[in-house]
Amino acid sequence: MSRTFASWSPPDSALIGALQVSFGADACILTLLNGTIGHRPIMTINFPIRLVFRPNRPVNGNMAILVYRNDQQEGPYELDEIRAALADGILAPDHLGWQEGMSDWVPLSQMLDSAEPQAVAAVKSKAEGISRAIDRKVERLDLALNAFLGEEQDPAIVAKMVAKAKDLLTSGEQIEYIAVQKKPLVNIAPDGILLTNKRFMIVRPKLFGMTFQDYIWRDIGDIHMSEQMLTATVTCTVAGGTPLKIDSIPKKQARKIYAIAQEKEERVREERRMRDMEEKRAAAGGITIAAPSQQPIAVAAADDPMAVLGKLKSMLDAGLIQQQEYEAKKAEILSRM
Repeated sequence: MSRTFASWSPPDSALIGALQVSFGADACILTLLNGTIGHRPIMTINFPIRLVFRPNRPVNGNMAILVYRNDQQEGPYELDEIRAALADGILAPDHLGWQEGMSDWVPLSQMLDSAEPQAVAAVKSKAEGISRAIDRKVERLDLALNAFLGEEQDPAIVAKMVAKAKDLLTSGEQIEYIAVQKKPLVNIAPDGILLTNKRFMIVRPKLFGMTFQDYIWRDIGDIHMSEQMLTATVTCTVAGGTPLKIDSIPKKQARKIYAIAQEKEERVREERRMRDMEEKRAAAGGITIAAPSQQPIAVAAADDPMAVLGKLKSMLDAGLIQQQEYEAKKAEILSRM
Protein backbone atom coordinates (compact mmCIF):
# COMPACT_ATOMS: atom_id res chain seq x y z
CA MET A 1 0.00 0.00 0.00
CA SER A 2 1.36 3.46 -0.93
CA ARG A 3 0.34 6.72 0.69
CA THR A 4 0.95 10.39 -0.21
CA PHE A 5 2.12 12.18 2.89
CA ALA A 6 2.73 15.62 1.28
CA SER A 7 2.84 17.38 -2.09
CA TRP A 8 4.79 20.47 -3.04
CA SER A 9 5.12 22.54 -6.25
CA PRO A 10 8.21 24.82 -6.50
CA PRO A 11 7.84 28.26 -8.03
CA ASP A 12 10.31 27.48 -10.78
CA SER A 13 10.69 23.82 -11.63
CA ALA A 14 13.73 24.60 -13.74
CA LEU A 15 15.72 25.23 -10.57
CA ILE A 16 15.30 21.62 -9.44
CA GLY A 17 18.20 19.53 -10.50
CA ALA A 18 17.42 16.28 -8.70
CA LEU A 19 15.35 14.67 -5.98
CA GLN A 20 17.43 12.75 -3.50
CA VAL A 21 15.78 10.07 -1.36
CA SER A 22 17.50 8.50 1.65
CA PHE A 23 16.30 6.30 4.51
CA GLY A 24 17.30 6.67 8.10
CA ALA A 25 16.57 4.39 11.06
CA ASP A 26 13.06 5.68 11.48
CA ALA A 27 12.51 8.29 8.74
CA CYS A 28 12.50 8.84 4.99
CA ILE A 29 14.47 11.97 3.94
CA LEU A 30 13.54 13.75 0.69
CA THR A 31 16.05 16.39 -0.48
CA LEU A 32 15.48 18.75 -3.42
CA LEU A 33 18.79 19.76 -5.06
CA ASN A 34 19.46 22.97 -6.99
CA GLY A 35 20.01 22.32 -10.66
CA THR A 36 22.30 25.28 -11.35
CA ILE A 37 24.32 26.08 -8.28
CA GLY A 38 26.33 22.99 -7.42
CA HIS A 39 23.31 20.89 -6.56
CA ARG A 40 22.90 22.51 -3.19
CA PRO A 41 19.85 21.43 -1.18
CA ILE A 42 16.80 23.58 -1.61
CA MET A 43 14.51 21.72 0.86
CA THR A 44 14.73 18.67 3.05
CA ILE A 45 11.60 16.85 4.26
CA ASN A 46 11.63 14.09 6.89
CA PHE A 47 8.83 11.51 6.92
CA PRO A 48 8.62 9.17 9.93
CA ILE A 49 8.49 5.49 8.92
CA ARG A 50 6.78 2.65 10.76
CA LEU A 51 7.83 -0.69 9.41
CA VAL A 52 5.13 -3.30 10.03
CA PHE A 53 6.07 -6.98 10.02
CA ARG A 54 2.84 -8.92 9.98
CA PRO A 55 2.99 -12.43 11.48
CA ASN A 56 1.70 -15.26 9.33
CA ARG A 57 0.27 -17.32 12.17
CA PRO A 58 -1.20 -16.88 15.65
CA VAL A 59 0.84 -17.38 18.81
CA ASN A 60 -0.41 -20.34 20.89
CA GLY A 61 -3.76 -20.19 19.14
CA ASN A 62 -4.32 -16.46 19.94
CA MET A 63 -3.99 -13.64 17.42
CA ALA A 64 -0.53 -12.05 17.78
CA ILE A 65 -0.39 -8.35 18.70
CA LEU A 66 2.42 -6.01 17.69
CA VAL A 67 3.22 -3.02 19.92
CA TYR A 68 4.69 0.32 18.83
CA ARG A 69 6.28 2.53 21.45
CA ASN A 70 9.29 4.82 21.67
CA ASP A 71 9.46 4.80 17.85
CA GLN A 72 10.10 1.04 17.90
CA GLN A 73 8.02 -1.99 17.07
CA GLU A 74 7.87 -4.89 19.54
CA GLY A 75 6.23 -8.26 19.62
CA PRO A 76 4.33 -10.22 18.71
CA TYR A 77 2.60 -10.70 22.07
CA GLU A 78 -0.48 -12.55 23.19
CA LEU A 79 -3.47 -10.69 24.58
CA ASP A 80 -2.82 -12.02 28.10
CA GLU A 81 0.78 -10.79 27.91
CA ILE A 82 -0.46 -7.32 26.90
CA ARG A 83 -2.83 -7.26 29.89
CA ALA A 84 -0.05 -8.31 32.27
CA ALA A 85 2.36 -5.68 30.88
CA LEU A 86 -0.29 -2.98 31.27
CA ALA A 87 -0.97 -4.07 34.84
CA ASP A 88 2.76 -3.98 35.67
CA GLY A 89 3.24 -0.57 34.06
CA ILE A 90 5.57 -1.89 31.37
CA LEU A 91 3.15 -0.77 28.69
CA ALA A 92 0.82 2.23 28.71
CA PRO A 93 -2.77 2.31 27.43
CA ASP A 94 -1.80 4.94 24.84
CA HIS A 95 0.89 2.75 23.29
CA LEU A 96 -0.12 1.61 19.85
CA GLY A 97 -1.03 -1.92 18.87
CA TRP A 98 -1.78 -3.79 15.68
CA GLN A 99 -2.93 -7.29 14.74
CA GLU A 100 -3.96 -9.14 11.62
CA GLY A 101 -7.06 -7.69 10.01
CA MET A 102 -6.54 -4.12 11.26
CA SER A 103 -5.96 -1.27 8.83
CA ASP A 104 -3.95 0.93 11.19
CA TRP A 105 -2.38 1.13 14.61
CA VAL A 106 -4.71 1.90 17.51
CA PRO A 107 -4.13 2.49 21.24
CA LEU A 108 -3.83 -0.66 23.32
CA SER A 109 -6.74 0.45 25.49
CA GLN A 110 -8.98 0.44 22.42
CA MET A 111 -7.76 -3.01 21.40
CA LEU A 112 -8.50 -4.40 24.86
CA ASP A 113 -11.96 -2.83 24.90
CA SER A 114 -12.80 -4.56 21.62
CA ALA A 115 -11.19 -7.84 22.69
CA GLU A 116 -13.10 -8.16 25.97
CA PRO A 117 -16.54 -8.68 24.37
CA GLN A 118 -15.02 -11.29 22.07
CA ALA A 119 -13.45 -13.11 25.02
CA VAL A 120 -16.71 -12.91 26.95
CA ALA A 121 -18.59 -14.19 23.92
CA ALA A 122 -16.15 -17.10 23.55
CA VAL A 123 -16.49 -18.04 27.22
CA LYS A 124 -20.26 -17.70 27.01
CA SER A 125 -20.38 -19.87 23.90
CA LYS A 126 -18.26 -22.55 25.59
CA ALA A 127 -20.42 -22.41 28.72
CA GLU A 128 -23.57 -22.73 26.63
CA GLY A 129 -22.10 -25.77 24.88
CA ILE A 130 -21.30 -27.41 28.23
CA SER A 131 -24.78 -26.54 29.49
CA ARG A 132 -26.39 -28.12 26.43
CA ALA A 133 -24.32 -31.29 26.90
CA ILE A 134 -25.36 -31.47 30.56
CA ASP A 135 -29.00 -30.91 29.60
CA ARG A 136 -28.81 -33.79 27.11
CA LYS A 137 -27.35 -36.11 29.75
CA VAL A 138 -29.99 -35.07 32.27
CA GLU A 139 -32.69 -35.61 29.66
CA ARG A 140 -31.42 -39.13 28.94
CA LEU A 141 -31.28 -39.84 32.67
CA ASP A 142 -34.81 -38.52 33.13
CA LEU A 143 -36.08 -40.74 30.33
CA ALA A 144 -34.39 -43.75 31.94
CA LEU A 145 -35.87 -42.95 35.36
CA ASN A 146 -39.35 -42.20 34.04
CA ALA A 147 -39.83 -45.92 33.44
CA PHE A 148 -39.72 -46.43 37.24
CA LEU A 149 -41.70 -43.37 38.35
CA GLY A 150 -45.21 -44.26 37.28
CA GLU A 151 -46.60 -45.13 40.73
CA GLU A 152 -45.53 -42.27 43.04
CA GLN A 153 -41.95 -43.42 43.61
CA ASP A 154 -39.59 -40.84 45.10
CA PRO A 155 -37.37 -39.74 42.16
CA ALA A 156 -34.34 -39.06 44.37
CA ILE A 157 -34.50 -42.51 46.00
CA VAL A 158 -35.03 -44.22 42.64
CA ALA A 159 -32.08 -42.37 41.09
CA LYS A 160 -29.77 -43.51 43.91
CA MET A 161 -30.98 -47.10 43.66
CA VAL A 162 -30.50 -47.20 39.90
CA ALA A 163 -27.01 -45.69 40.15
CA LYS A 164 -25.94 -48.28 42.75
CA ALA A 165 -27.66 -51.24 41.10
CA LYS A 166 -26.07 -50.64 37.69
CA ASP A 167 -22.70 -51.66 39.13
CA LEU A 168 -24.20 -54.98 40.30
CA LEU A 169 -25.96 -56.06 37.11
CA THR A 170 -24.58 -59.08 35.29
CA SER A 171 -24.31 -59.53 31.54
CA GLY A 172 -27.74 -59.25 29.94
CA GLU A 173 -29.42 -58.25 33.20
CA GLN A 174 -31.83 -55.31 33.13
CA ILE A 175 -33.86 -53.46 35.76
CA GLU A 176 -37.58 -54.02 35.23
CA TYR A 177 -39.24 -52.32 38.19
CA ILE A 178 -38.54 -50.44 41.43
CA ALA A 179 -40.83 -50.01 44.43
CA VAL A 180 -40.08 -47.71 47.37
CA GLN A 181 -41.54 -47.74 50.88
CA LYS A 182 -43.80 -44.87 51.89
CA LYS A 183 -44.15 -44.97 55.65
CA PRO A 184 -47.22 -43.23 57.11
CA LEU A 185 -45.55 -40.79 59.50
CA VAL A 186 -41.82 -40.34 58.94
CA ASN A 187 -40.50 -41.69 55.67
CA ILE A 188 -36.78 -41.49 56.46
CA ALA A 189 -34.43 -43.93 54.70
CA PRO A 190 -37.15 -46.09 53.11
CA ASP A 191 -36.41 -49.63 51.93
CA GLY A 192 -37.08 -50.66 48.38
CA ILE A 193 -37.66 -53.62 46.09
CA LEU A 194 -35.77 -53.79 42.81
CA LEU A 195 -36.70 -56.39 40.21
CA THR A 196 -34.54 -57.43 37.27
CA ASN A 197 -35.06 -60.07 34.63
CA LYS A 198 -32.79 -62.35 36.69
CA ARG A 199 -33.09 -61.38 40.36
CA PHE A 200 -35.33 -60.18 43.18
CA MET A 201 -33.51 -57.54 45.28
CA ILE A 202 -34.32 -55.90 48.58
CA VAL A 203 -32.53 -52.56 48.95
CA ARG A 204 -31.91 -51.14 52.41
CA PRO A 205 -30.23 -47.72 52.87
CA LYS A 206 -27.36 -47.41 55.31
CA LEU A 207 -25.44 -44.47 56.72
CA PHE A 208 -22.82 -44.50 53.96
CA GLY A 209 -24.59 -46.35 51.17
CA MET A 210 -27.02 -49.17 50.49
CA THR A 211 -27.16 -52.91 51.03
CA PHE A 212 -28.61 -55.28 48.44
CA GLN A 213 -30.12 -58.66 49.34
CA ASP A 214 -30.54 -60.43 46.03
CA TYR A 215 -32.12 -63.79 45.15
CA ILE A 216 -32.43 -65.44 41.77
CA TRP A 217 -36.01 -66.02 40.71
CA ARG A 218 -35.57 -69.79 40.92
CA ASP A 219 -35.12 -69.43 44.70
CA ILE A 220 -38.21 -67.23 45.20
CA GLY A 221 -41.61 -68.75 45.94
CA ASP A 222 -44.94 -68.29 47.70
CA ILE A 223 -45.24 -64.61 46.82
CA HIS A 224 -48.17 -62.90 48.53
CA MET A 225 -49.50 -59.37 48.84
CA SER A 226 -51.82 -58.05 51.53
CA GLU A 227 -53.32 -54.57 51.36
CA GLN A 228 -53.92 -52.32 54.35
CA MET A 229 -55.72 -48.98 54.48
CA LEU A 230 -52.97 -46.90 52.83
CA THR A 231 -50.21 -49.29 51.85
CA ALA A 232 -49.57 -52.98 51.25
CA THR A 233 -47.17 -55.69 52.39
CA VAL A 234 -45.28 -58.03 50.07
CA THR A 235 -44.09 -61.37 51.45
CA CYS A 236 -42.34 -64.37 49.94
CA THR A 237 -40.07 -67.25 50.87
CA VAL A 238 -36.62 -68.06 49.57
CA ALA A 239 -34.77 -71.34 49.22
CA GLY A 240 -34.66 -73.04 52.59
CA GLY A 241 -37.97 -71.57 53.71
CA THR A 242 -36.62 -68.21 54.91
CA PRO A 243 -39.44 -65.62 54.85
CA LEU A 244 -39.02 -62.12 53.41
CA LYS A 245 -41.34 -59.25 54.22
CA ILE A 246 -41.47 -55.64 53.02
CA ASP A 247 -44.27 -53.46 54.36
CA SER A 248 -45.47 -49.90 53.72
CA ILE A 249 -45.30 -50.32 49.95
CA PRO A 250 -47.82 -48.10 48.09
CA LYS A 251 -50.66 -50.24 46.78
CA LYS A 252 -50.04 -49.57 43.09
CA GLN A 253 -46.38 -50.48 43.46
CA ALA A 254 -47.19 -53.59 45.50
CA ARG A 255 -49.63 -54.80 42.84
CA LYS A 256 -47.00 -54.29 40.15
CA ILE A 257 -44.43 -56.20 42.21
CA TYR A 258 -46.92 -59.02 42.74
CA ALA A 259 -47.81 -59.23 39.03
CA ILE A 260 -44.17 -59.33 37.90
CA ALA A 261 -43.26 -61.86 40.58
CA GLN A 262 -46.17 -64.12 39.61
CA GLU A 263 -45.04 -64.03 36.00
CA LYS A 264 -41.49 -64.95 37.01
CA GLU A 265 -42.77 -67.73 39.27
CA GLU A 266 -44.79 -69.22 36.43
CA ARG A 267 -41.78 -69.10 34.14
CA VAL A 268 -39.62 -70.85 36.76
CA ARG A 269 -42.33 -73.45 37.30
CA GLU A 270 -42.45 -74.16 33.55
CA GLU A 271 -38.66 -74.44 33.41
CA ARG A 272 -38.74 -76.95 36.26
CA ARG A 273 -41.45 -78.99 34.53
CA MET A 274 -39.45 -79.12 31.31
CA ARG A 275 -36.31 -80.11 33.19
CA ASP A 276 -38.13 -82.90 35.05
CA MET A 277 -39.58 -84.12 31.77
CA GLU A 278 -36.14 -84.32 30.19
CA GLU A 279 -34.77 -86.20 33.19
CA LYS A 280 -37.62 -88.72 33.09
CA ARG A 281 -37.21 -89.21 29.36
CA ALA A 282 -33.53 -89.89 29.87
CA ALA A 283 -34.33 -92.37 32.65
CA ALA A 284 -36.93 -94.15 30.49
CA GLY A 285 -34.55 -94.38 27.57
CA GLY A 286 -31.86 -95.93 29.74
CA ILE A 287 -34.14 -98.84 30.58
CA THR A 288 -34.49 -100.08 27.03
CA ILE A 289 -31.21 -99.22 25.34
CA ALA A 290 -28.46 -101.82 25.73
CA ALA A 291 -24.79 -100.86 25.79
CA PRO A 292 -22.93 -101.88 22.59
CA SER A 293 -20.71 -104.99 22.96
CA GLN A 294 -19.72 -108.20 21.20
CA GLN A 295 -22.13 -110.20 23.29
CA PRO A 296 -25.66 -108.90 23.74
CA ILE A 297 -26.25 -107.88 27.32
CA ALA A 298 -29.80 -108.28 28.50
CA VAL A 299 -30.09 -105.02 30.40
CA ALA A 300 -33.84 -105.04 30.20
CA ALA A 301 -34.11 -108.75 30.90
CA ALA A 302 -33.69 -108.17 34.59
CA ASP A 303 -36.82 -106.02 34.55
CA ASP A 304 -40.31 -107.33 34.24
CA PRO A 305 -41.61 -106.35 30.75
CA MET A 306 -45.06 -105.79 32.19
CA ALA A 307 -43.61 -103.38 34.78
CA VAL A 308 -41.76 -101.49 32.04
CA LEU A 309 -44.95 -101.25 30.00
CA GLY A 310 -46.74 -99.96 33.07
CA LYS A 311 -44.12 -97.22 33.53
CA LEU A 312 -44.44 -96.23 29.90
CA LYS A 313 -48.22 -96.04 30.23
CA SER A 314 -47.88 -93.84 33.31
CA MET A 315 -45.53 -91.51 31.46
CA LEU A 316 -47.96 -91.32 28.56
CA ASP A 317 -50.83 -90.46 30.88
CA ALA A 318 -48.72 -87.78 32.58
CA GLY A 319 -47.92 -86.19 29.22
CA LEU A 320 -44.20 -86.86 29.53
CA ILE A 321 -44.05 -88.77 26.25
CA GLN A 322 -46.05 -88.67 23.05
CA GLN A 323 -48.34 -91.45 21.77
CA GLN A 324 -45.89 -92.29 18.97
CA GLU A 325 -43.03 -92.71 21.45
CA TYR A 326 -45.19 -94.93 23.63
CA GLU A 327 -46.16 -97.18 20.71
CA ALA A 328 -42.53 -97.46 19.54
CA LYS A 329 -41.25 -98.44 23.00
CA LYS A 330 -44.14 -100.81 23.50
CA ALA A 331 -43.43 -102.58 20.19
CA GLU A 332 -39.74 -102.84 21.04
CA ILE A 333 -40.45 -104.44 24.45
CA LEU A 334 -43.03 -106.84 23.04
CA SER A 335 -40.60 -107.91 20.30
CA ARG A 336 -38.11 -109.06 22.96
CA MET A 337 -40.66 -111.09 24.93
